[in-house]
Amino acid sequence: MALVDEIYRKNRTRKFELGSRRIRNTISLEETIKKTEKGFIIEFKRSSPSGFRGNSVLTPEDFAVIVHEYADAISVLTEPDHFQGSLHDGTELQELGMPILMKDFICTEDMILAGYHSGFDAILLIADFLSGNDMEVLANYALSLKMDVLAEFHDAGALEKIPEKAGILVGYNRRNLRSLRMEPDEMNAMNLMNERKALKILESGIGRENFQELIETPYNGFLIGTSVLNEPELLKEIKEGESNYVDRKHA
Repeated sequence: MALVDEIYRKNRTRKFELGSRRIRNTISLEETIKKTEKGFIIEFKRSSPSGFRGNSVLTPEDFAVIVHEYADAISVLTEPDHFQGSLHDGTELQELGMPILMKDFICTEDMILAGYHSGFDAILLIADFLSGNDMEVLANYALSLKMDVLAEFHDAGALEKIPEKAGILVGYNRRNLRSLRMEPDEMNAMNLMNERKALKILESGIGRENFQELIETPYNGFLIGTSVLNEPELLKEIKEGESNYVDRKHA
């Protein structure tokens, strides 16, 4: 059994604290990205099975100081066993006043409700590991709470399971989560998504060596994690690269 399959199995019986720690209304991830030329969702995580080991003393507050001038939205890894994540990390970031994405292996409505009460504004659903019915039911539940959905896929066949409706963004993950290897095919993925009106987000493996090239692709936004956590000053360079792209586009 692949690691992610095992995480999903555990998450179906995962227990959550009761009570709300939300201090504001939800902020739309979709509407926020629409207002940008290229939106940047910057990720906070402590660890990952793919090999990332973060700064053990970096707190959500420290992270906020690093990214607040450059991020359009925040992603927070909340899975506790393999990513050392916590819903409380999202709660601590609410005062940034930007959308917060709950990035986890979400498979129950209880998980979504816990995310809502913890201050999150959007959830991640991974089509490669969920049935079409699960995608529909979970997306509709999140939307009923006025949360947006980032529905991602890696395997081309999983795209058809992603519902098409307002509030759902479509993400292409360059990493194969079954093998945890990078298997990028972003332009073919974009071709598959061309008929969809949804905003399109590119995820995983975006860093110094490729961000200039990837900014030129038709994706509306990018989810960036490890490279910025390892090298916070890269964020400024990425934003400068976006500005150069915008200047060329409107020249």
